[in-house]
Amino acid sequence: ENRPGMPFALNAYQLKILAIIAMLIDHIAWAFVPLNTIQGQALHVIGRLTAPIMCYFLAEGFFYTRNLKKYICRMGVFALISAAAFSFFESGGHLRFVGMGMIYTLFLGLLAITVRLRTNWPRPVQITLVAIFCIFSLIGDWPVLGVLWPYYFALYRGDRKKQFLAFALAGAAEVVYFIRLMALMQPSLWWLQACQAGIFLAIPLLLCYDGTLGGHRGTKWLFYLFYPAHLFILGILQRIL
Repeated sequence: ENRPGMPFALNAYQLKILAIIAMLIDHIAWAFVPLNTIQGQALHVIGRLTAPIMCYFLAEGFFYTRNLKKYICRMGVFALISAAAFSFFESGGHLRFVGMGMIYTLFLGLLAITVRLRTNWPRPVQITLVAIFCIFSLIGDWPVLGVLWPYYFALYRGDRKKQFLAFALAGAAEVVYFIRLMALMQPSLWWLQACQAGIFLAIPLLLCYDGTLGGHRGTKWLFYLFYPAHLFILGILQRIL
């Protein structure tokens, strides 16, 4: 399904591979490249592609899955496994709890989608639960946005204008928040958070999505396994280098 005006089409598998590569680049940069360098900023701009793409396909997975309960359980199990890897990496290769990681936040995003689209609970109850999931996400990676982005991608599925408007508004708030926070902490270094604007580069890539899965059935495990594995490896490298 080639969309008018797009130079090429990308399937879900290809976009997920791009997200994985961007994530690896981002985490290598966090581990070994100073943020206050051109190289560091450039690598983190690339790394900002990962979260939007994975949030988008979390929402797509909600509609494609044949067993939502298994999908939720799988996300929950890997959220726990990945928490150890995330903390190990974030602590520079030490064994102490730092946070729950991205899969945990995506797990909460999946719960938010499920509450909104698979229950008949009163709307105030649904919204309250989504807000609670956002609060719980504060100990994860990409807090709040990792819940709201997939939530809005699912809620507005079929209306790409609304999807990306909601994405852009939430993303812009995040970019402004981090730049403003850095400006308050160290006014001359506000630009260190400018790389956060790299999230918007995900929009043209997602607009190339052709609606097909690509890959094969086993590829769904790639991200689940790669995420904790590469964090453990990078954590070890930080410890010994």
